[in-house]
Amino acid sequence: MPNLIEAHERVKGFEWSPSYEAKRDRYPTRYKIPPKTKDPFRHLIRDYCSMEQEKDDRQYGALEDVLARSNAPAHVERRWLQMLKIAIPTVNFGEYAAMKCVAQLIDTVENAELRQGYMAQMIDEVRHTNQQMYLNRYFAKHSPEGECEGFAYGMKLKGTNLFGRAGRNAFETFFVGDPIECALNLQVVAETAYTNPFFVAMTEVAAMQGDEATPSVFLSVQSDESRHMANGYSTLAAVVSNEDNLPQLQADFDRAFWRQHAFIDPFMVGVYDYFQEGRSASYLEKWKEWIGEDWVGSYISRLEPFGLKAPRWLPLAEERLYWSGHTAAMVGYAGWPLVYWHPPGLSDADFEWFEEKYPGWYDHYGWFHEGYRELSAPGSGNPFLLFSSMPPLCRVCQMPCIFPRLDINTVRIREHAGRRHAFCSEPCEFIFNEDPGRYLGYKTFWELFDGWGLDEYIVKNGLLRADGKTLLAQPHLSDDPKMLWTIDDIRALDHEIRDPLKDAHCEYVVE
Repeated sequence: MPNLIEAHERVKGFEWSPSYEAKRDRYPTRYKIPPKTKDPFRHLIRDYCSMEQEKDDRQYGALEDVLARSNAPAHVERRWLQMLKIAIPTVNFGEYAAMKCVAQLIDTVENAELRQGYMAQMIDEVRHTNQQMYLNRYFAKHSPEGECEGFAYGMKLKGTNLFGRAGRNAFETFFVGDPIECALNLQVVAETAYTNPFFVAMTEVAAMQGDEATPSVFLSVQSDESRHMANGYSTLAAVVSNEDNLPQLQADFDRAFWRQHAFIDPFMVGVYDYFQEGRSASYLEKWKEWIGEDWVGSYISRLEPFGLKAPRWLPLAEERLYWSGHTAAMVGYAGWPLVYWHPPGLSDADFEWFEEKYPGWYDHYGWFHEGYRELSAPGSGNPFLLFSSMPPLCRVCQMPCIFPRLDINTVRIREHAGRRHAFCSEPCEFIFNEDPGRYLGYKTFWELFDGWGLDEYIVKNGLLRADGKTLLAQPHLSDDPKMLWTIDDIRALDHEIRDPLKDAHCEYVVE
């Protein structure tokens, strides 16, 4: 062991700046980082690569051998498969964005110890991107007929799908802006706070749904995330070691937490609570355990003596969490013709579970899901009309501006630079006012497709099955041909996609 440590120190000692290339601030930072700190990984790249190769051999071997030969995807609950069609592509973009983040940190941070950790993490992120794309391909190849096609659309439509666009917007914070602020979004918030609820809790649920493939990938990924958390902590420790960094650090940390919470928490309620059979714990319970207790109570609290406090909007995030995910799910259900998966209607047993886990749920959401079930057959009506009008989307987080709940929404509509902008909350409006130019160029989904016919959107985005007629998305899980919506059914609705903000009187109130 002493020889290994000595070799490790010697490797870092070979880092140098070539005399033939002038120093370039490719990704400038406002932060001052000490030139030497604690190494978060203590791995020689040779040993690290051997370890990762062994994990890959186990994972890919299981997927291609035992699970494929046993036709494992055929035994997965169909409701769960719908969730995977959006969850895998969304988190996969996060892995790609993470790869860009640590690449920037390598170019920016002049600290050999930290850069060793960033280099290993970058290799991890490349690995995770490939693992999840392989998992997506695995389900596209082996899922039952009628389910395969949806898995091919997640990556293609991440910029033109309502919630895929919001996810991309959240994870672009990993590589847009000051590299240290990007590290806060990625390593300190997304990886340390949210990978446990996603990769660990979702693995438990996947196994309950008969899904044996997802746990083999997600647990392999999470075994790397624990090291990335160490990277984040070492980055924070280096930053707080210089008092000059503290004022901007707290502001960037507050912003990073809110940007991740604004998308991840509502999204996770949707994928975790709404696509299970035989549910156990709720996402709210997992959030309180992994984020409220572990991340805030054990991780952030240890840094308070050095001047970093819990995020300023943490209490508001926890307050919104009770309802916001259910509200987001309503928008996803009402807009089902816009997606490429099947949002299945809720059963009476589902209603009972939601009321048990979220008392008061039925009074606020029962009417909507009962109406959704009634509109599941072709020709039964326009699902968008379950809302008086579709809600505007937040200029900052791109999520619907009806949080936390329809009757107590905190939408804010403001004029800026001759245009109207909606914000879902006071924090999003505050963040916009700090740097409007950062958000003005990112159009909302409604702005992109304002004036399009719903049938035009479906055809031009390729959301039809191989027959060129049947919709890829369906508001149920039935295979009965009489229950399958076609493009002709959509044309009969004569529905036009409209940007709510073009209504001069848009304040989004519930009738």
